[in-house]
Amino acid sequence: MKVWVDQPLLRTPISLIIDDSCPVINKAWFWIEQRHQWRMKQAKEEPPSGWERHYDKLAIMPRLIPSEFAREFGEWCASEGIKGKFSFIPYPAGIGRVDQGFPKEFPRDELDRWIDIVQTIIAPNFDITPEMITHTRVMDLKTDRLTDEWEQFEWCDPPINLLTDYIGKALKMLQKAGIRCDGVTSPGGFGGKKEPDYARAVLEACQSVWGIATPFYFLHVWTDRLPEIPLWWVNQEKGEAVGSIIGCTDDWFGATGWDLSDPDLFITESLGGGRLVEVIQSHRPAIMVGHFPCFYANQRVGFQTLKTVKKRLDSLDPSGTRLIWMKTSEIARYQMAKELSQISVDVSDRHQKVNVTIRTNFPSPYFTLGLAGRIRAAVLGEQEVKKVFSLRMFREGTFYVPDASSFLALPLKKGVTQVTILLEQ
Repeated sequence: MKVWVDQPLLRTPISLIIDDSCPVINKAWFWIEQRHQWRMKQAKEEPPSGWERHYDKLAIMPRLIPSEFAREFGEWCASEGIKGKFSFIPYPAGIGRVDQGFPKEFPRDELDRWIDIVQTIIAPNFDITPEMITHTRVMDLKTDRLTDEWEQFEWCDPPINLLTDYIGKALKMLQKAGIRCDGVTSPGGFGGKKEPDYARAVLEACQSVWGIATPFYFLHVWTDRLPEIPLWWVNQEKGEAVGSIIGCTDDWFGATGWDLSDPDLFITESLGGGRLVEVIQSHRPAIMVGHFPCFYANQRVGFQTLKTVKKRLDSLDPSGTRLIWMKTSEIARYQMAKELSQISVDVSDRHQKVNVTIRTNFPSPYFTLGLAGRIRAAVLGEQEVKKVFSLRMFREGTFYVPDASSFLALPLKKGVTQVTILLEQ
């Protein structure tokens, strides 16, 4: 009897990654200013590159992003069912620490409102991660002072002996502010030249600070090939693994607010083109990437593009049976459950009764099994599994029989899950 693990609820995962989000300040403004100052001091003869090319826009670029916009953005995403990952840089640009407060020019009550909005409005739908400590200059862990090295440049090849402590410091700063994290985000190429060591450091830091044995990290974006979900440092006996979340789009929302913003690059108005369509058709996780500054700056150019993209995605999936919005941690853990669970099948009573046993240390909601045969009834443990008659009604705790194959969606628990299935004659 053939049994396999399918996509969650037979839908393609989709997610929105938001980078460079942090309380109060517009990180883009301070990054550009600080990088320009660094270049004038360290590499004056080199031409500006990356975001620093927008140095002439600082006079019209907002220095602050108000908490009320964070509330508006979070509430809109919640109303639209959007899920993903939202960075919360603990010491943004070295301006002020979320666990200690900002300088007097940045009102304390505004920081408090930002933290409350992230905790109550954004976190229910987005994983919150540090994007390491400052996303600009590296902090000396012994003195807490900023150095002349940059997290996304020199620390692409970071000192291994400091890596776990550095990530742990970022997590602890957010923990003190009441922000839970299930993973981390790389500022730029942070850790990219030592990825095995980086992945190990993420695991050790998340275990130490939060007791999490299945964290994720976001480092890579692939726009020229189909994305995957690589797993690092797997220990099935201990239930340990690290998931690498890979974005499938560039930031075509606008990055700083003065970069390329074009919904057609995600999905065209005809719904037949764009990177998201390509990835969705391949049944791979479609993970968009954006930077928070552009959603507010330059007349909210990124926010308008996001609204257009979401409207087109809704048109692509009007019945809600093709896509499933998931947090990035959920995508990573579903992949762990899919790859690292042991499934055994016992067939009896002239092939009419099938006992499926799943052993795992990697639990996941709506774990979806496919089975070559038409299910008449199913029991999960001692509880009857309800049959549904349309994909739209297919939910956790149900089974669906569209044709000669059947599908069950189960709450996969750590340990042993047993399903007894009766097939049609």
